[in-house]
Amino acid sequence: MFNMIKDLPKNTLIGEFAGRDSVAAIIKALEDDIITNILPIASYAPTEYGDFEILKSNYKQMLIRIKKLYGDKKKIYPLMYYSNPDLWGIINGRFLDFNIKSFGFYTPCIGCHAYFHLLRIPIALKLGSKIISGERESHDGRIKLNQTAEALDSYIKIAKYFDVELIMPIRYMKDGNEVKDLIGWDWEEGKAHQSCAFSGNYQSPDGSVYYNKERVQKYLDRYLYPVCTILGEELIKDENATKEVMIKAIKDRGGIF
Repeated sequence: MFNMIKDLPKNTLIGEFAGRDSVAAIIKALEDDIITNILPIASYAPTEYGDFEILKSNYKQMLIRIKKLYGDKKKIYPLMYYSNPDLWGIINGRFLDFNIKSFGFYTPCIGCHAYFHLLRIPIALKLGSKIISGERESHDGRIKLNQTAEALDSYIKIAKYFDVELIMPIRYMKDGNEVKDLIGWDWEEGKAHQSCAFSGNYQSPDGSVYYNKERVQKYLDRYLYPVCTILGEELIKDENATKEVMIKAIKDRGGIF
C-alpha cells in the first residue's frame, strides 16, 4: 500500500469510501477550499458480504457529482482497496470473553468502526494526516450504537493519539434527505453497498435500541482506546505486522487486562 501512495502530494486527504454517508462526507469536505486532493480508500470487515463491485459504480457516480460541483478544481485519485482481517479479529473477537465479563455487553459494531479508522491511520501519516469519515450521530432519529456521540469522540481521540485528524463533515446532519441532496443522486440509505452479518445485532426484536452509557464509556476508555493505540503503533512500525505480533503487543502492555 505504501508503495502505491509514495508519489501522491503530501496534502492529500484520505476519504473513507463505503456507503452513502461516506460519499456525502467527501463531497461536503470539498466545500473547504483548502481541501483539493482526496484518496478514497475502501476497506472491508470479515463479516461483510454481497456485491462488492457496486463500490466501483458508486465511485464513478461520486466523480460525476464532484466534477459538476467543482470542475477541475478538485483531484480525486483512483479508488484503492485496503483491509486487514487480522486487525478486525483482534479488536472484535480475540478478547470477547474479557469484554463480556468486564463491561457486561458486547457488540462488534463499535470496534468495527474503530477498525475502519485505525486501518487508514498509517497511510494518513504518509500523506496529509487527515481522514474524512461519514459518521453521523443521528439517522432520522434512529440510534446506531457505533455512531453515538461517545463512540465518535472515542474514534477522534484514537486518531488524535497519532496526530491524525478524523474529520466528520456530516456528523450533525440528522435528515437523510439532506444527505441525498448532497450526493446528488437517488441513493437510499442502506442500499447499493455490501451487507454485514451482524447488522442490527444490538437492536431488540421490535427494533428499539437500549444501551447503558456508563458501560459503553468504560468499554471505550478501558478497552477500545488502549487496544487501538497499541495496535496502531505496531502497524506504523510494520504495515504487515502479524496477528501473533499484534496480540503479543496487547498482552505485554500493562493495565488493560
